[in-house]
Amino acid sequence: MEQPSEFISIVNATMHDHATALLTLDDGRQLLVDLTGVREPGADGLGHAVVTLSLSDPSLAMMDPEEIRARLRILPDMHWCSHWNDASLAVEGDAVAAKAAKDALDSWDAADEAEFLARLPKDVEPSLIPGLRRETVLHREVKAILESASSIATPGLEVVVERDPPDEFAGEWETASIRKMWMTGPRQLDFGDVRLEKKVASIVPDVIADLNPGKVHGWGGTMTWVAGDFDEDEEDTYPFTWPAAILVEVTVTHGIDDEKLRRIRDLDMPTLEIDIGSLGGTVTRENLRDLVVNQLLGKRWVHHPVLRAKRRVLESAIDEHPVTLRYRERLLELRRPAYLAQPAAYWAARYISAMTSFHDANVGIKRAGRKHVGNGPKPQFLGSDSELWQQVEEASEALAAHGLPGALDRMMVDESGMVTRILSIQQNRGVGYDMNTGYQVLNAIMQSGPDNKRWHTIYTMAVKAYGLEAHFTKAQADSYARWRQSIIDGVDLQDVTYLRPSTYDKVLGVLFPEMARGIAKKYGLQPEPL
Repeated sequence: MEQPSEFISIVNATMHDHATALLTLDDGRQLLVDLTGVREPGADGLGHAVVTLSLSDPSLAMMDPEEIRARLRILPDMHWCSHWNDASLAVEGDAVAAKAAKDALDSWDAADEAEFLARLPKDVEPSLIPGLRRETVLHREVKAILESASSIATPGLEVVVERDPPDEFAGEWETASIRKMWMTGPRQLDFGDVRLEKKVASIVPDVIADLNPGKVHGWGGTMTWVAGDFDEDEEDTYPFTWPAAILVEVTVTHGIDDEKLRRIRDLDMPTLEIDIGSLGGTVTRENLRDLVVNQLLGKRWVHHPVLRAKRRVLESAIDEHPVTLRYRERLLELRRPAYLAQPAAYWAARYISAMTSFHDANVGIKRAGRKHVGNGPKPQFLGSDSELWQQVEEASEALAAHGLPGALDRMMVDESGMVTRILSIQQNRGVGYDMNTGYQVLNAIMQSGPDNKRWHTIYTMAVKAYGLEAHFTKAQADSYARWRQSIIDGVDLQDVTYLRPSTYDKVLGVLFPEMARGIAKKYGLQPEPL
């Protein structure tokens, strides 16, 4: 049923005005009371106001009205029920609220929700959804900050290598461990071009940022501790160069997993993690920008190419540390009887076999890495913990016990060291080099820098001893002849650039007996000190 609309007449209306007041008593007590105001008609036709005070306490009811009025203080209770600018104020209020939500990182519209739900796994626990939504907001905001940032504060780089004494020394000899740490200070990196979520090889990093200027150099220092006590502090002699770009990964609750870390290491680019989840507390957009751009909290380098190189430098430095050398001498004393039970030629053969196999394996791994496809792990190079390298170390110690030291020096054992170069000439193929012929390796030797010229007489002896010239083309023979003549001229002039120390002559003569006769002639040796 509906009642039709109709006009009615109002005969009488009484207006009531309500207010709340504070009544203060003599003893300091304060009471809240209700006041009701009405307009009563008067004989003059104007009427008068009547205020009624509702009291339940008889003692208060007996008070004089003027005294009660003096003790009352009306509390303000005024507000706009409507305003002529309601529409514009509502728009302004919505804008203020939206800005406040954005600043508090609480803004989330229908498009955001649709995209979030589209990416949400179907089997996710419902109770986790609010947290994932918040994680999405933070992740998105940090990427936006980085996209617009011109620079970022980054933590220092650090690598630590520690060497414990050999097991043979436990409880009976010197047991000091050696610890070396290379580190740099924090630095502000200036950005050039910044790209979000662009695929690089097998990963899609959150951010790829080109460094500006293109070449960034860094300096570090190395500290050493022996048996827990500080030993020395050294600054870098030369700077290192940063790659042209860095990757940035933003994490909130889930860090970088092992598989992604492996891919980052395969890519070999500097990668900075910003862990927003570790910061805690309430954060605004302004505070978040300051944390991301200017602060170091929550940041760490998960990978940097220079760290691998510096680790090798530290390992080599520990190898040459006086404490390590004392350990080596002591171990040699303990193992000498077993080493001397076999002739030096036996250990030389084991050394050459292990060195050849070790470097051939790594060349094969390098080739396999170039052919690698897909997201699976790339083959890893053999290192100092491999069985073949341990065989090299054992044979080197045995040769030292026979009075033939130096076989384990970097100048000898590196992939471009003297042993791999001589083996390449001997076998007319690359050993330690990804090359097919002995001449290709010899050509690389001929192009090497002035620091290596002191050893060139050794390589000419190897070419002669193993008849490599028989495999040269006419052009190769001419090139080799010119190079060989430059060495002869340098030695004849006693140019120190072409004169070698006798450091490795004895051990090379045993490792490569076909060269022993030429080495024994002492051609190209530095003069003996007076």
